[in-house]
Amino acid sequence: MATDREKGEGSEDRIAELARELAEAINEDGGKDRVGARDYAIDFLREEVDTEVIAPADQAAVQGAPAAMNPFGLGIPLLFLGVVLVPLFGLMGLAIAAIGIFMCLVGVGMAVVGQFRKKDETPPD
Repeated sequence: MATDREKGEGSEDRIAELARELAEAINEDGGKDRVGARDYAIDFLREEVDTEVIAPADQAAVQGAPAAMNPFGLGIPLLFLGVVLVPLFGLMGLAIAAIGIFMCLVGVGMAVVGQFRKKDETPPD
């Protein structure tokens, strides 16, 4: 049975062979429309080849679902921006600072609730 490395080398050899055949076919054209044929071949390959890399099943299970974004990270800059804007724009600065404070509080709340959920999910020893 062939290993993954041998399969990879075999497919690389086949790709190189096909690329040589394609180059010969384009060069045999004799210069009539060599550049057009080359561009057509490149465009055709781009359309036909899947560029999406599929992760193996075991890696997908390890990665799991992405973590939810905590609004605390956006609340801090908004709070500082609002404080800076208060002397310049008064009410707008206060509104931005209030939004920043609210987002920071929501972020802290999410972190606290997340910790309680983790404690409930861990199996007892």
